[in-house]
Amino acid sequence: MFKNILVASDGSKCGDKAVDLAIDLASKYGAKISALYVMDFALDFSYDELDDAGGAVLDDITAKGKEKGVVVVEHIITADPIQDMATMIRKINPDIAVFGAFGKSMDNEEEIDYSKIGSVAENALKVSKVPVILVK
Repeated sequence: MFKNILVASDGSKCGDKAVDLAIDLASKYGAKISALYVMDFALDFSYDELDDAGGAVLDDITAKGKEKGVVVVEHIITADPIQDMATMIRKINPDIAVFGAFGKSMDNEEEIDYSKIGSVAENALKVSKVPVILVK
């Protein structure tokens, strides 16, 4: 059913849950994981800080995949996670995409309004030509 599962994560709580679900799906269906970390320069961090953070997130995803016998292909991309979403999904060419409903900006919130979703997740739903699973 699935051969290539895209999971995008920024290392947030929802992102980590999305990774766990994607790896479980990949293990069940014998699929590979295309792990995506977007270096967004709209955030006020240096290239080195973003690259280090992305490397750590992708290393974690790869380690989790290895534990379950799942092949992980890492993608670290410099882009705008909203404007470039359709292009990123198209180029990775997954059968399904898994995203956290919220990113790191919500990690420290005491109460999250789950009737809403983050802007990146919302945009993924709008532009993706493949099914999208949002994880909260």
